Amino acid sequence: MKTNDFDSSHPASAKQDPSRGAYLVLRSAGRWSDVFRLAPPSEAIIGRASSSQIAIRTEQASRKHARISWNGEGWILEDLGSRNGTFLNGQRLVEPTRLGDADVIEVGGFAITFTRRIDGGLGEPRPSAESSQATDDQITMELDEASITDRRRRSHYLHGGATSGSLAASGVGVSQSSRARDLLQMAFCLARCEESGQAVDLVLDRLAEHISLDTAGIYVWDSAKPPAAISDIPLVATRQTGTRSYRRPPEPLLKSIAGDELHALLARNVVGDGELATENSRGEMDVESLIIAPVHDHENRLRGMIHMTSTVGGTPLSGEDLEFVVAVSEILAESLWNLSDRHRLSRSLRKTQRKVRELQERLGDKVQIIGQSQSIGDVVEQVGLAAPTNATVLIRGESGVGKELVAAALHHASARSDGPLVCLNCAALSPTLLESELFGHEKGAFTGATERKRGKFEAADGGTLMLDEIGEMNSEIQAKFLRVLEGHPFERVGGHKPIKVNVRVVAATNRDLQAMVKEGKFRQDLFYRLHVVEIVVPPLRQRGKDCLRLAEHFLKQFNQEMGRKIDGFTDAARKRLLAYSWPGNIRELKNVIERAVVLNTKSHIDESDLALSAAVDESSAAIHGETPPEMTLAELEQSHIERVLRHTEGNKSRAAGILGIERSTLDRKLKRFSAAKS
Repeated sequence: MKTNDFDSSHPASAKQDPSRGAYLVLRSAGRWSDVFRLAPPSEAIIGRASSSQIAIRTEQASRKHARISWNGEGWILEDLGSRNGTFLNGQRLVEPTRLGDADVIEVGGFAITFTRRIDGGLGEPRPSAESSQATDDQITMELDEASITDRRRRSHYLHGGATSGSLAASGVGVSQSSRARDLLQMAFCLARCEESGQAVDLVLDRLAEHISLDTAGIYVWDSAKPPAAISDIPLVATRQTGTRSYRRPPEPLLKSIAGDELHALLARNVVGDGELATENSRGEMDVESLIIAPVHDHENRLRGMIHMTSTVGGTPLSGEDLEFVVAVSEILAESLWNLSDRHRLSRSLRKTQRKVRELQERLGDKVQIIGQSQSIGDVVEQVGLAAPTNATVLIRGESGVGKELVAAALHHASARSDGPLVCLNCAALSPTLLESELFGHEKGAFTGATERKRGKFEAADGGTLMLDEIGEMNSEIQAKFLRVLEGHPFERVGGHKPIKVNVRVVAATNRDLQAMVKEGKFRQDLFYRLHVVEIVVPPLRQRGKDCLRLAEHFLKQFNQEMGRKIDGFTDAARKRLLAYSWPGNIRELKNVIERAVVLNTKSHIDESDLALSAAVDESSAAIHGETPPEMTLAELEQSHIERVLRHTEGNKSRAAGILGIERSTLDRKLKRFSAAKS
């Protein structure tokens, strides 16, 4: 193809007269366009001949079909005696006609738009039936040196879709395969980048290695929307291969790629064009060719751009360079999107981890077993031994002693701690509802079953199911429950599909299950299956000074929750807490401390602030040497044993020594007292 330098007569410092310059925008089937710069006094020939400034590959065009030239006042279009004629705005041209802005020229079924501004002439041309018939093979994809701009939406390097012939016509020559390998290597390197700045620097290095450029710059912004003004677009990195420094592109050029199409532009032979380049420090426009390519995200939003230039005397940028830059911009866009998504996920992960730590700290407070007495130390030791196993655990103890807390401690100290902990009180539901809660039900299984429901066993899959008041379960549910404990699948109520789960069961009760077995109220086989490991939680009255430690713990907790600053308990209050028998155990103690914090206006909680039972407590009377005459010998014995245990802080061996009995005898008596309470 013949090369014509329109502006070879102009020095580097020449500036284009805006009133004389114009552009021809060529579009193929609406997919991409070339922009040809018109600069007087040169003319542009349109035709099939390869020597034409705008070569059109179609038999419908004559070798020299039409000419556009400057007559001193404006640009004139004339037909050169073509066989099929030249059309202007749909009308056949019969004589030379002066062109106006946005006029559409049709030659050989191909539409060309005439415009005076680069940022205003790149939109969609007016529809034309003839122009829509043009194909890529009919158009010279690689314009010669007289061709000013080549536009691309996607690169053949990444998206293919072109034959070897059309690729060669597009300027993609024998170096395509080697550049494709370079792009693949760059993509792998970008995938390892941790920050956007690192990715941008890598891209600039690769561009400088493979393209003969003088200057290059990359613009990137992190927000979802571009800056309000073109002048606000941030420049994040530059490269210079010579002595010239990088210069920001003019606003018209930026506007030309900021539209909906987001095409890349190749401009050549643009010396002196103020719409395509800016002046250097000496006031010269020495840019001879340039490429500007948008970087856009998955939603086709402009997130940045790549801009590079070559100057007079250097190697002009080519169509092959444009293809490479467009491919680089797409890879960079993917990298920046992945980095942004990675950072977003990292921030979300850190936020989630922070919340998890906070929840774990709060949960740690809730599952913390507080106390230093020997009796509670035995419980902690048993929890530590049983938790790592999958053994079923039966927790026994009076109401309010903290059986749920022990179950939670078992769960969180086990390998199932990442799984769910599901709790269910068997005494709170009727037999029908209990079966539905445990095993779930299908839609329509019974009146009110309007939809399918997963049961607690399914909800606790991979974790722990804690069943409180297990002694309240009726015999029919006990049989089905036993089969699940033995590893058999179960079915939802009203269902037929077998469901198998991996659940550890922790049962709790304040009743004597062994006595219930003798009475026929509890299945013996289920009792043995539940009684693999038994943990007996002692009542608060047998834990000595633990009640004071628990009181201090609850005081701190309610101070934080209610914004109070109560420093502690008076000596009288502490003596009263130790003297009281706590029939409601820890639950009662917590409620007493909460009430004292809510109603207290002093710096300390006094004895009068403790809402204990109005009746004279047996243990309190015994401490003061006042034995009520209504007490039986059994009650007096129990009161004295509990008093001694408080004195020894739950140390049963020391208590047995003081009482003058064997340790095993003391254990039997305590077990009998507990059963009588139940």
